[in-house]
Amino acid sequence: MIRIQLYIFLFFFTSTNAQVLNIDRNIATDSIIKKWVGFTTLNFSSDKIKKDYLDGSVKTEIVRTFSNDYLFVGMFNYDFSVNGSTILQNDGFLQLRYRDNDKHEWSNESYLQYQWNGPLGMIYRNVVGSNLRKRFFEKKRVDLYSGLGVFYEGEKWNWNGVENEDEIALKPIRDRRIFRLNHYWKMAYKVNDQLDLSAISYFQFPINSEFQNLRWFFDLNAFIKISKKLNFVVHWDHTYDGYRLVPISYFYYSLNFGIQFNW
Repeated sequence: MIRIQLYIFLFFFTSTNAQVLNIDRNIATDSIIKKWVGFTTLNFSSDKIKKDYLDGSVKTEIVRTFSNDYLFVGMFNYDFSVNGSTILQNDGFLQLRYRDNDKHEWSNESYLQYQWNGPLGMIYRNVVGSNLRKRFFEKKRVDLYSGLGVFYEGEKWNWNGVENEDEIALKPIRDRRIFRLNHYWKMAYKVNDQLDLSAISYFQFPINSEFQNLRWFFDLNAFIKISKKLNFVVHWDHTYDGYRLVPISYFYYSLNFGIQFNW
């Protein structure tokens, strides 16, 4: 049976996400037992400020479970915000991955991803890679995992996100193709029947002379149970990247609040 999750309310305190690779599931459905499972999250709002303001997002995930306790996961995420003719947000990603269903102490996970972020200047980023994944423990209320691997990254940027006009006189398109070392820690903790927490932290290092300029991505989710089918959701993520192709800020963050309705 397919369960659909719909955010019926989503308020953005701020939303400036650099869209860094995420290759692990952080929601309460990690323990999948059905062969096919799908999730869709939709959000849309419209307001009249000085111009017509539109805001929306589409998130879809499809999971196929195999008899060897591995999963094939397909994910699509798209977020947009438009104020009149001004595009405030246009970012998203498409991701495919094959990984263990948290059944083995040691396992392999492989993935590929295409992503973009228009206002930030990311025309595209292509990623393909693989990790060795370690399960430290998987208990009823808490679990801890870690992974280590390498991925290949190709990206192209323009200067849309650069604020200093002196630096964007020629506005050259820049592209780069490198390998990165990837290391992450993932932990989920069910505090009680009303509160679930999940966090994952990635440390990604360019495999070249700029190895010390890491990219750090942190993602935290809190699910607060209101009723059997209703949760209040708090999401935080931030990105620090000291090795950017264009001179934009090293640090971006996003904080979201929402109501989640499950059936």
